[in-house]
Amino acid sequence: MIDSPFWEEQRAKERTRLWSQLLLTFAEARGLTLPSDASELLALLDAPALESLVNKAVTTPDIAATELRAILTRQGH
Repeated sequence: MIDSPFWEEQRAKERTRLWSQLLLTFAEARGLTLPSDASELLALLDAPALESLVNKAVTTPDIAATELRAILTRQGH
């Protein structure tokens, strides 16, 4: 029952939420300007993409900041 598709989907949603929170905290710590819809923009990414960006934030923060800025300032969203 714990391995049902429903629970897997719930775990994926929770991972996405947590990675998004971490990235928003990272953006604020780096002094990035956050648009009002920053959470929604990050929610468009899947969990593996968010996790990869979090890993970059730890290992190569300048690159992660550049990529995150690009995601949060996409034109025409």
